[in-house]
Amino acid sequence: MGRLRGRTLAGVLAACGLAAAGLIVALVVTHNDHGNVTLPTTGQWRPLSIVRPKVPIIGGGIPVDIDPQIVRTDFDATLTPLTGKNRYRLAIQSISNLGRITSLQWYTPPGVHIVKVIGSSVGHCMASGLTGFGGSQFPGIVLYPNILCDGLALKPPTCTCLGNGGALTITFVTDSPLTGGQGDLRMRTATLQFRAIPAFLK
Repeated sequence: MGRLRGRTLAGVLAACGLAAAGLIVALVVTHNDHGNVTLPTTGQWRPLSIVRPKVPIIGGGIPVDIDPQIVRTDFDATLTPLTGKNRYRLAIQSISNLGRITSLQWYTPPGVHIVKVIGSSVGHCMASGLTGFGGSQFPGIVLYPNILCDGLALKPPTCTCLGNGGALTITFVTDSPLTGGQGDLRMRTATLQFRAIPAFLK
């Protein structure tokens, strides 16, 4: 008699367990009117979302240095105000250990735009930036304003400690005073020199 009661109790418990499991499955998985299985979309069942990484865009392109270093020192630059409203001269000298620099870009401090590039001592320099922002609604907006110089041939220094590489001078006009720093000067292209340029003199 005791064995029978034990088996009956075990059967009842097993049936209750199956019923509870079925109730949980019914709560988790439901069916719509078409008979298709619909899973929940909240909590641990929410769909995965992949966020695209933010890639910096400067002058319409992704800035990539030739040499895989976080920070490069390729130039010695001096910014000098000239006579006249917002007129400046940027004197650049190569101290790069890569080789002969053939193009570069100088980015203005935030909030300052290039009105006109008056001239340069070598190569061809012009005002540049990312245009077309907002389509025809904002035709005058220029993102990442900069001065792009190409056609250069700035020779490397005999020693990076001397800073006697090729020189370039740019004269330009801005729409507001340059009070937020000297901007950001970057090398764009260079002809690599395979002979090592020393960093100190013996």
